[in-house]
Amino acid sequence: MTRLAELLGSEAAAAQWKNSRVHRLVIWERLDPNAALDLVEQAVDEQDPAILADLGQVWTRRFGVDPDLPDVLFLTAWLDREHLVAEDGGRTGTGVVPLLALHAYELDYWHRP
Repeated sequence: MTRLAELLGSEAAAAQWKNSRVHRLVIWERLDPNAALDLVEQAVDEQDPAILADLGQVWTRRFGVDPDLPDVLFLTAWLDREHLVAEDGGRTGTGVVPLLALHAYELDYWHRP
């Protein structure tokens, strides 16, 4: 089972999520469907938050990254395409996180309703 399937509970759920991301890229960014699929698959392999970040996810700080950063971030809302609201387990409470800051973290858990 792939890492994405483990996080989402099944290969079918992972395929459905990938297809929805591909569809969004085709519609919003006007990408060719094959190019969008390649982009999504590469982003999943590299844990690129620009494609992978979604609500309900828990991101854990990578080893060797600035220890002053929160250990864990729980993504709760999007402010815009480049900023999320995240809770950090109580250290500083809830705050705004730039999407690109998630490169210092790895996706650890995904709660999907």
